[in-house]
Amino acid sequence: MRIVAQILRESALSARSQPVTSLLTVVMVAGMCVAVLLTTGRNVAAETAVLGQLDAAGTRSIVVRADTTANITTAILGHLDAVDAIDEAIGFGPVTDARNAAISEGDAVPVRTAYGRFGGAALESGARDDTALASTAGAEALGLVDGTGGIITAGGRSLTVTGGLAVPDHAAFLEPLVIVPASLSMRGGPNSGEPLTVLVVLVDQPHNVSTVADVIMGLLADTDPSRVTVETSGQLADLRAAVGGELDTYGRTTVLGILAISAFLVAINLFGLVVLRRKDFGRRRALGATQGLIVVLLLSQVWLLSVVGATLGTALTVVMLAANGQESPGLDFTLAVGIAAVLTAIVAALAPAVAAACRDPLHELRVP
Repeated sequence: MRIVAQILRESALSARSQPVTSLLTVVMVAGMCVAVLLTTGRNVAAETAVLGQLDAAGTRSIVVRADTTANITTAILGHLDAVDAIDEAIGFGPVTDARNAAISEGDAVPVRTAYGRFGGAALESGARDDTALASTAGAEALGLVDGTGGIITAGGRSLTVTGGLAVPDHAAFLEPLVIVPASLSMRGGPNSGEPLTVLVVLVDQPHNVSTVADVIMGLLADTDPSRVTVETSGQLADLRAAVGGELDTYGRTTVLGILAISAFLVAINLFGLVVLRRKDFGRRRALGATQGLIVVLLLSQVWLLSVVGATLGTALTVVMLAANGQESPGLDFTLAVGIAAVLTAIVAALAPAVAAACRDPLHELRVP
């Protein structure tokens, strides 16, 4: 640790002794970070927004619709629960109309019994089996001012809406949604054979949609295909992959181009430094400094300067983007750009450092 501290101290003193060259190195590294963040960084932010919109549109969802005679039951949820690529699966029973108990002539709203996981949480019927949950749209359609109240189904069943229901994007097509949560035993409980008319499956990754769809089709092999329809987001998933791939290719090319140009400029600047300090390097070599030590001293100096430049460059860009009201590419990408800039500068410094270390000390000391 003492040797490292001494090398860093010597590198800092060397940087101070050559203010012009050191400033140029800092400016080049800072400019490298600014250029990448203002070009590819903004593309990354745009890509995140675009892909977020595609995901919100349902690139990971599969919807199965069936009539009541299709013989699809809640037992299928037990099989889907064992598929690792599925984040969430929820089944809905047959629809029955319901109205606000206090408004006999009110509009009818469909009510469904729901099984499985919804919005990331398992549905439970609770202590009573006459409770229901309504989305904001469902409560408004029923005329429930505060989102709670009594409703009556077409079959005369009284239900109490006890709270709101947050409807995820992949189930938004069911709005206005009112559900009766039902506990489900995945291993043959009393509700394991209840009929389903709608099954909504959320896959973990868009590229797994087709695979999970094949699994679902396999589970429905004994079902009359004329009574069942399977809707997948395969086209949206393909579009998502295409958009992500195009943006990645463009961003990668831009970053590599900026890093290559910056590395060339840093190398030219450091070759100039080597020429200016050739007597100093010759003196060190004559006093016993090894070639390896000369290389380490130069690389340490560049490391210190590039860290300063990367910090200034990334901080300046983040402030500029925030001042203009533009999206930031995110902390991970920003840190990655800073690290890449530092590594690029160090790699660019290797050739000048080796050139400085390989000079003949006697020759350099004779040069006036």
